[in-house]
Amino acid sequence: MYVDLHCHLLYGIDDGPADAAGSLAMVRALMAAGFSAVAPSPHARPQFPGAAACASRRLELAEHLAREGLELALYEGAENYLDADFLERELAGQGRHIAGRRYLLVEAPYESVVPNLGELIFRLRRKGAVPLIAHPERCAEFQDVARAQAAVQAGAPLQLDLGSLTGRFGKAVKKTAVKILEKGLYSVAATDLHDADGAEKWIVESIRELEKLAGKAACDRLLADNPARIIRGEELAE
Repeated sequence: MYVDLHCHLLYGIDDGPADAAGSLAMVRALMAAGFSAVAPSPHARPQFPGAAACASRRLELAEHLAREGLELALYEGAENYLDADFLERELAGQGRHIAGRRYLLVEAPYESVVPNLGELIFRLRRKGAVPLIAHPERCAEFQDVARAQAAVQAGAPLQLDLGSLTGRFGKAVKKTAVKILEKGLYSVAATDLHDADGAEKWIVESIRELEKLAGKAACDRLLADNPARIIRGEELAE
């Protein structure tokens, strides 16, 4: 079964669903596509509720799932924006990690490069944190695949947005995603789901495209094996 490490599942928190019904619809779509666990990743930015509010909402959602008989495991998570404030919090021991372990999801800017990315990765790794870079194919920093490779070599695994493979974010993003995938640089694939509209269909189609491009073994590694290893805080499979 699959594990989704990037998903805006918590209602009333960020740009995900507005209410519990929206979250439950997303859960049903995820389960229909083969997911058995999710680490909801609300945006960790000042304009959104903080870690305590997200933890409370995650518990509320778990209660909704139990009442509906939906067996989907929920873990701690957040989508951290890679800026100075994030780095300060993280280095001070106040970071928001996946399942409370050493991995954390980080998002680079969409329209600008990160000149000191290697140094940032080094400082995080030195503190024992492993940055999982969200959807590099959508970020300016990684349009040159060599820079994506450099990030991986520095110790930052990459997370593919499944929808990138089917053109949900445009032809240019799809082209970059395929290039990074062909280089074998992704360690994880995730939905980055924000709402249930058409989700069951496009998620299934995207998983099929991933399997077509990379093979069944790689698909299972990106969606099942490595995400589960991250939840447990273990080293990733290549």
